Amino acid sequence: MSVASLKNIGLKINGQKIIDKISLDLNKGEITTLIGPNGGGKTSIARILLGVLRPSSGLIKKDFNIKIGYMPQKIVIDKTIPLTVKDFLTLSKNKIIFDERVTILIERLKLEKILSAQIHELSGGQIQKVLFLRSIINKPDLLVLDEPTQYMDISATEEFYQIIDEIRKDQKCAILLVSHDLHMVMQKTDFVFCVNHHICCHGSPESVNQHPEYLSLFGNKGSLAIYQHHHDHKH
Repeated sequence: MSVASLKNIGLKINGQKIIDKISLDLNKGEITTLIGPNGGGKTSIARILLGVLRPSSGLIKKDFNIKIGYMPQKIVIDKTIPLTVKDFLTLSKNKIIFDERVTILIERLKLEKILSAQIHELSGGQIQKVLFLRSIINKPDLLVLDEPTQYMDISATEEFYQIIDEIRKDQKCAILLVSHDLHMVMQKTDFVFCVNHHICCHGSPESVNQHPEYLSLFGNKGSLAIYQHHHDHKH
């Protein structure tokens, strides 16, 4: 069942075509991933879906009652304003309750020791984990994650993918992931959209891997990612 969809979406900024004829459906319990070169329009698609950007053309279908969780690629925080991690997590229009579920997530993400730290003092990986927790804390129906593991180490990245897999299964959450990490994408997603201002190709990781436009963008790196995907499934 579709939670949100884009139909023939186009975006122009100052006369420059950013994306064109983008169509995709985000379904309950499925992980959809956008891959492609930097500047190819992946983040613009996510921001249109969130309502942050208004498209120049096309149609957005979305239930206005759904809860949306969003993890941006980065945030800018005024260092002159004191703000602890715990305070940052509770900055929401919905009341945040640190119940057993949230406490377990804090422990799994190894955030328990930094809850009283100032948010601007955190490392890139720590900030990403805090942003991720904030995006899932209210059990969203739609979760949008923009380059979520860019600064995470390997163990944190594995835990991240384990958690989103649980979220999509247990909460039937629709997840849109923007990522450059081909290896993890090919293992952890249901559908892949390769975007370079338009949709070059889309489908299962296995089918996208065979597409000429995907191979022209990623070459041997793309082939290695899908080889690793098959290799991992054999063990």
